[in-house]
Amino acid sequence: MKPVVDFERFKPDIRYAYDLKPVLHQPDALKDNFPAYFMYRDAYLTREDWEKIKKAGLRYDYTITPPAVIGDEYIKTYGHYHPRAGKLSFPEVYQVIEGRALFIIQKRGDDDNHIEDVVAVEVDEGEVIVVPPEYGHVMVNRTDKRLVTSNWVCRNFSSIYEPYTNLRGACYYLTRSGWVRNGNYASAPELRFAKPDQVLDVSGDMYDLVNEIEALEFLVNPDEYEDMFKKALVFD
Repeated sequence: MKPVVDFERFKPDIRYAYDLKPVLHQPDALKDNFPAYFMYRDAYLTREDWEKIKKAGLRYDYTITPPAVIGDEYIKTYGHYHPRAGKLSFPEVYQVIEGRALFIIQKRGDDDNHIEDVVAVEVDEGEVIVVPPEYGHVMVNRTDKRLVTSNWVCRNFSSIYEPYTNLRGACYYLTRSGWVRNGNYASAPELRFAKPDQVLDVSGDMYDLVNEIEALEFLVNPDEYEDMFKKALVFD
């Protein structure tokens, strides 16, 4: 699948391997620094599109994650939560443009230390995943090829990274030997597995939703779309 936007004309923010040390399963195994992934934020095809995206309170990004393993753990993004928009926190929607992604999404209980729900979601090329409100997420590239994803998100907030930093990552790590529970959490349930349900009407590149931007209003006003989020994942 070829992206609609030539995102490489935008300057990326680069997350280096050393930046990931606080959330790695085996931080001492990291000997050499290298670019772990590239984030092309606020991408657009035309100036008219950009104005439309901004007016809707949205942002369109790309992330490139080359294949890598640190110790026995597959390369991943740092992980973060979103703040509340109202009753619910802001959701996010991703599409895999190239490769295959594994999302680890987790919902906090009474505090950061206690996880109420954790789900692993494998997303194939062309598929779209809505990360529901209240869930933090990590994206993993477990393949030997680069992973390219795009995402739509509300532009009017800052992500929350501290819980992942304080607890050394998500409540599970994905390694070449399988899943490993992160013992820094006081409690976490058994991992559940799901596939994304295509709750958005996307037949090609998700960027084309710029032409029906109202379909993305759930990213800005999630309290009005609770029923949609309940259908976002299909469990095994």
